[in-house]
Amino acid sequence: MRHTLLLIYTLFLLSLSSVAQDKSEEHLLDGTSMNYYYENGSGVHVEFANGLFNWKWIAGPDKDSTGHEKYLSRKIGDKTYMINFKNSATSDFVTIVFNFNQNVIYTSAFFNPKTNQEQIFIEGGIIENVRLKEK
Repeated sequence: MRHTLLLIYTLFLLSLSSVAQDKSEEHLLDGTSMNYYYENGSGVHVEFANGLFNWKWIAGPDKDSTGHEKYLSRKIGDKTYMINFKNSATSDFVTIVFNFNQNVIYTSAFFNPKTNQEQIFIEGGIIENVRLKEK
């Protein structure tokens, strides 16, 4: 019985350690900025700072609109990152993969969930003027 309790306690402590490690890796791109352009011609300037994904549309129908949201990130390869965020105003959910070796991005988004305008978006693009700061 003691061994079982010790095992459970040890597993509990290890799980807390694992959660703490994940928290320290949530904002891996803080200090990074870039412009990226989708295949449809829309472009975005983004900056990562203090756990926020800050954007300003620089080309396309949303030109000059801005926003920021808390983001989460994971390193998934050499100079390759996946981030996601939820737009607090609209509940849109966005996932972006940045490959800084090839200077390309891939975005998957779920817009206007649970409305008549619900839409799924998936598109690629190119990265320009990148200032990458890796942690």
